[in-house]
Amino acid sequence: MFDTDQWAFSGVDGQISLHKWQKTIDLITGLFSAPCGYIVQATSKGYRVVIRANEGGSHFETNSILPPETPLFCKYVAENNNTLYVNNASNDAQWSTMPEVVEDGVESYLGLPIHWPEGEVFGTLCLKDSKKTSYTDEYFELIEQLRDLIEDDLALIYSFEQMREIAMLDPLTHIYNRRALCMLAQQKLNLAQRLSFNVCCLFIDINDFKKLNDTCGHEVGDKALILLANTLTTHLREADIVGRLGGDEFVVVMQLSELSQLDPIIDKISTEYSKILLQNGICALTLSVGESYTSQEKQPFESLLNLADKEMYKNKQAYKLTKKV
Repeated sequence: MFDTDQWAFSGVDGQISLHKWQKTIDLITGLFSAPCGYIVQATSKGYRVVIRANEGGSHFETNSILPPETPLFCKYVAENNNTLYVNNASNDAQWSTMPEVVEDGVESYLGLPIHWPEGEVFGTLCLKDSKKTSYTDEYFELIEQLRDLIEDDLALIYSFEQMREIAMLDPLTHIYNRRALCMLAQQKLNLAQRLSFNVCCLFIDINDFKKLNDTCGHEVGDKALILLANTLTTHLREADIVGRLGGDEFVVVMQLSELSQLDPIIDKISTEYSKILLQNGICALTLSVGESYTSQEKQPFESLLNLADKEMYKNKQAYKLTKKV
């Protein structure tokens, strides 16, 4: 699910035109004759100015981040999810000691919460003035209408991210599907060649998975697949690429500084997977794992994947022979 607590923009926006938001802020400040106008995003990490219109000077800068504990008018709006209008701050005991009033000379503040489509607060749309103001109901209606246009754009971002997740994630395990895995792995291989670091591909297959499905049912089989995905994402690094090709075939693509690191990683995955299966009332299953490594020459990810697949098949055949003995 799309994380609404992440920064929505990082310099260049991919789904909407921030130039349009800039025009909106410029329009609002012009109509309200206000020297300062902002669109501010609020997250647990703090407050970031996405767009600003400022002719009067301020300590705010576009894309600057203020810590979440900073006393701000915008913080009050975001935390209370409500419009705030303070028209004469220096004569209002509740607001007169605010840093924005004392240090920046803000006398008037009007801020409205901006929402993501499911209701979470994105941030604020606000105006600041160095003089007392008297905004009428018509002004409030106008700024609310412009706020709604911004929320329509956020709905587009939200929908885009949801569609991207659907296109890239395996619906059962919620890790990367084959298409996304191959695309991201190829990017890592290209980077590895430029920066001269090693990449390893692990091809992982669950031993006796068909037997589990036949004896315990597909619901238990699906649970075993989900638990393997959870094991991989929990015990590998965030930078490692984890995906499911289909069935009980999983792939991991990772950067390694030393190839000697690999055996302990595989042992850890196998041990933790057995533990979590038993904790969930499923018989312990073993894994067959194949490995392949990047060469110094440029190569497509599919060739690396095929090499790991062949190694996995050899190990799986060895496992079957061991069972017969």
